[in-house]
Amino acid sequence: MSRVFHLLLLVLFLGTVAGQQLKKPVDVSSCHAFIDYENIWTLEIVRTQNDAPVPILNTITFTTGEWDLRPDQVHVFDKEGSEAEVKHFSIDTGVANEPYDTKYLKVLGNSFIGVDLLGKFEGFEESPQVSIDLGHMRFQLKPLDCTLFERLVQQINNINFNSPNIQEDFEILRIEHLGKKVPRPKAGYW
Repeated sequence: MSRVFHLLLLVLFLGTVAGQQLKKPVDVSSCHAFIDYENIWTLEIVRTQNDAPVPILNTITFTTGEWDLRPDQVHVFDKEGSEAEVKHFSIDTGVANEPYDTKYLKVLGNSFIGVDLLGKFEGFEESPQVSIDLGHMRFQLKPLDCTLFERLVQQINNINFNSPNIQEDFEILRIEHLGKKVPRPKAGYW
């Protein structure tokens, strides 16, 4: 009985400590997200089989429209403030080792897409800042603890994308807004 009680206390203590660690803000991470009722952006930097860092970028849009997205609109910074060079987007075609690489995407409203970013990402594995320029807006993704990020991805996967009231889904699933949406700087906008 005493052994079970001590084990239960240990589990409760570890759960409390883990919960507190997840709520701490992080300054740098390989996991980033932006969430509001109109858009979700996630970026996770993973290692390939040959140990090269590759950012995986996902977007979900809940509004109507069409937006052009090019590699130079994706900004990943290192701890010193240098920006990674994003050269191409790579889309999984479903055929092993035959992705579709492109320098242009059309992001459609009420849809989703996921791509790998191709470029030079050594030294950018733990980034303090990631932003995406789309249309007239800049989406500033928030760095997250990767365990929290994985939980968030599970919550996002439970959204009913055909729901007439996305806000209600966010409330039911307890998905909070993350990151910032600001006007896109004029320089470089076409």
